[in-house]
Amino acid sequence: MAPDRVRASIAVDRLNREQQRTKLAAQVSDSKNAVLELDETREKLCVWHWPVKDDGERVAPSDLVTYRKSHQFRGPRCLCLLLDEHDPSNHYEAAIVKVSRGPNAGEYLACCALSKCGYVVFIEKLHGSIGLPIKCYPRRRPDEARPLDVVFVDGNDIELADVIQRRQPRRNDTHTTFEKLMKLDSFTRPGLTQGEFRRFLTRCNCCELVMTRRMFERHECVGREGKGDPEIIDLTAGDV
Repeated sequence: MAPDRVRASIAVDRLNREQQRTKLAAQVSDSKNAVLELDETREKLCVWHWPVKDDGERVAPSDLVTYRKSHQFRGPRCLCLLLDEHDPSNHYEAAIVKVSRGPNAGEYLACCALSKCGYVVFIEKLHGSIGLPIKCYPRRRPDEARPLDVVFVDGNDIELADVIQRRQPRRNDTHTTFEKLMKLDSFTRPGLTQGEFRRFLTRCNCCELVMTRRMFERHECVGREGKGDPEIIDLTAGDV
């Protein structure tokens, strides 16, 4: 297969996985009576069972971290396996975070520990819901190793309002990005206006790579040698 075709195939595969991730993240956030997580096939969601005590009482959100150390129990699996194929043994357990500011200060949520995949569950609201799937997990043996803590990288700064603003308006971003890419090479009504093009793509001033604005937020620039004057891309000029 030609190199260009290989690169195109990889790009399409990444777009498909990103579109799937966005779709699943929306389903997770919209669930009203169950905590959902990525299943082991990495293709769909499954139900995560809320832990209960010996008397059947549900473990409080504030006690989940402690319960995790005393019982054979883990938090829900986030969606990072859809983005990272290099470490399939990593279950990417979500972090249990207490909101520190905003109108929902004091509530608990489960979210991607790396703030990477968009996984967010408002567990405080689900804790008391009717029909919530539950399970009584066995206790760990006294000589059994305790799991390491799951650390949320920005745990001190998370605000529920920021979570909502970051994720909910972007549920259709992947679909929109894919449509715009297809319009650049479409047989029917191809192309974008100059304004659409500038809003769609941007360029890193350091390494000069061009990418979508959505991906630029995750761009890790490695720089370049011999920086010169920035090149101006004139979209109104004709072919040379």
